[in-house]
Order: sequence, then structure tokens, then C-alpha cells
Amino acid sequence: MADITITHTRAEGTLINGSEPGDGILETLNPWGFRYARTVGFIYLRGSRDRAADMRRIRGAQAVLEADGHTVTLSIDETVRRSFQAAETERYQRAGERAVRLDERADRLQESSDTKWTEGRRIAASYQGEPVKVDHHSASKHLRELGRARKLFGQSVEEQREADRCRGLADAAATFEEGRKHVRTTLRRLDRLRADKAQLERQMEATVQAAVQEADTEQAVETLVGDLARLDADHLDLCEQIAEWAGHIEQAEADGAKVWRPDDFTPGDYVGLGGRWYLVLRVNSRSLTVPKSVDWRARVYNRANQLGKKTSTLPYDKVTGRMSCDEMATQLEGETATA
Repeated sequence: MADITITHTRAEGTLINGSEPGDGILETLNPWGFRYARTVGFIYLRGSRDRAADMRRIRGAQAVLEADGHTVTLSIDETVRRSFQAAETERYQRAGERAVRLDERADRLQESSDTKWTEGRRIAASYQGEPVKVDHHSASKHLRELGRARKLFGQSVEEQREADRCRGLADAAATFEEGRKHVRTTLRRLDRLRADKAQLERQMEATVQAAVQEADTEQAVETLVGDLARLDADHLDLCEQIAEWAGHIEQAEADGAKVWRPDDFTPGDYVGLGGRWYLVLRVNSRSLTVPKSVDWRARVYNRANQLGKKTSTLPYDKVTGRMSCDEMATQLEGETATA
């Protein structure tokens, strides 16, 4: 039996120390999400880096290891972390490496698929549609060759599908950084992060209040310290992410990107969404109130085709343009004259 230490820091994630290859520990921990990293030679919990310790899985892993007779020690430190910028840079690097790796795999599969398809075509063409002569001595060879051609065709199709899948994943990895830094995507992410931060601050306040009521026991104090350490680390992570992404938006605006805000609109303006225009009924802090239309194919949604008094909201991160009421009237008159 082995002496196992399960360690967790936000900088390194959840790691298993004390295991040796072939001792069965990896197979025991697989159901709990643990994997083996060949490049560095240790067992780790997948997706645990830059996050709070997943105590459900860690406790589960501890229980199954102790049930097998191993001695297990836990070492959890939520204060050891790396900067968000360092983590983000590594994500971009890994995405670039993944794109190269998947492209190379797609190329190999494409070449193999083309070769097998060509060989299958050659075999099929060599018989020129000639039927199998059942009573002739060539029948067995003919059947074997046709079977081989069918097998090659099938393998070629499967490899082509896998090549297309790898190519799509490679394209996604290649555009990972661009998509993650897209202005509208970043605005939506900022809204979500700020909401998470507000919720976390409420949770921190509730944790302190609950602990004050039960502060007469040593166990309650230890629990409070552990909970607050985790919550404080979460809060620091969120504050850093918000600051980084807000800075990215500021830089994007300085470079010429348009970020739509309530100050850009007044009731009576028209807001663009793709190829459609909506009359602005009300300007809110996080969205615009626009009419619902009786004609979903209409290009302009306004009072003339509004569905009763029904309205919907359009978030600022989805806005693609703005027109004043006069500009829209001029455009509609021009279209009517042309028609």
C-alpha cells in the first residue's frame, strides 16, 4: 500500500503524489475524473487548474483510496494562484498547438482516404462492371477483389469524415483567441462576470453572518477560515478577470471599435440587428425595448406592424447600427420611390 498525498492549488490544480505506474491507483481514480499526464508523469484531476478545489471529487478519491488500504493526506491551499493574464496566455498557446496538431492529423487522414479511394476505384475499374462467373476458376479472386474494394471505400469514407472533423476542430482552435477577444463576446462575458461577483459578495456576507452565530466552537472557526479563503480567492479571480476584460474593451474602443451604450439612443431612434431595424420604444441601462412584429419577415419593426402592445428587449452587445427617425423615414421614402 502507498502513502498518497492529494494536493490542490489554483496554480497547479489537483495532483496525486506518491503513485507509481502500474500500481492501480490511476484505474481506481478514473471514475472521479483523474487522468495521467504522460508528459510530466503524474495523475491530475482534469479541469481543476485555476479553479477552487472540487471537494466532492477529492473526498470521493480519498474514500476509494483509503478503502483499498492506501494512506491518504489532503493538502489544499486556495491562496496559491497564477495571474489571469498568465493563464489566458497559456490558453492561447495551447489552442495554437492544438490547431497545428489537428491540422497535421487531418492532412494524414485526407491523404490516406484519397489513397484508399483511388485504389478502390482502380480495383473496381479493372473489372469494368463484369459480373462474377460463379462456375469459373476466377470467381474466388473476383469476389475477394470486390470485397477488398468495398472495404477500401468504407475505410476511405470513415477517414474522410474524421479528417473533416479534425479540420473543423483545427479551425476552431486557430480562431480561439480571436473569438474570445471579440468585442460583443467580451461584453457578454463582462456582464456575466459582474453578476457572478455580486452573487459571490452576497455569499461572503452570508457566510460571515452564519459563522458569527456559531462562533462558539473551534470547528465553526476552522470552517469559516476555509470557506472565506476559498471565497476570497474566487473574488480575487473575478476582480482580475473583470479588470482585464474591461481593459480589453477600452483598448478596442481606442482602436476604433464601437461599443453601444444607453447614451447612443433616444426613444424614436431605430436600432440595427443584422439586416433588421427596430424602433426604440424605451432606453434601459442594459437593453433597448423594441416592438414585436406581426410579420417576422419584415425588415423594419415599428408601430405600424407591432403585434398589439407586445415588446421585447435587445441587449446592447447585439446592436449592429443606429438610425435616427428622420434617417429611417428618408430611407423608406427612397425605397418606395425606387419600387
